[in-house]
Amino acid sequence: MKTSRWLGIIFVAIVGFVVYRALRQENTVTTPQSGSKRSISPDLLAILADPGDKGPIELVSDNDGKEWLVNRRNGYRYPVEDGIPIMLLEEGEKNQDPSIING
Repeated sequence: MKTSRWLGIIFVAIVGFVVYRALRQENTVTTPQSGSKRSISPDLLAILADPGDKGPIELVSDNDGKEWLVNRRNGYRYPVEDGIPIMLLEEGEKNQDPSIING
């Protein structure tokens, strides 16, 4: 009985520590290229992939300050609204920009 009580206390402490660290972590990171703020964490950006070709994407801001997740292989760009990436293939097609394709 005492062992399970201690395991429960240790588990709660670990969960509390993880939550504390997550809340303390900054939500925005400065990009070195533009000096602007990013609303998507680098950890999330590292695991996101284009839904069409499953390749990597990058976060860019346009002149109006709107953020996009861009796939330079096919020119698709996906909007980021309130820090939430809209990663639907239809959105990428709708916002395709041929001028950003690496060729």
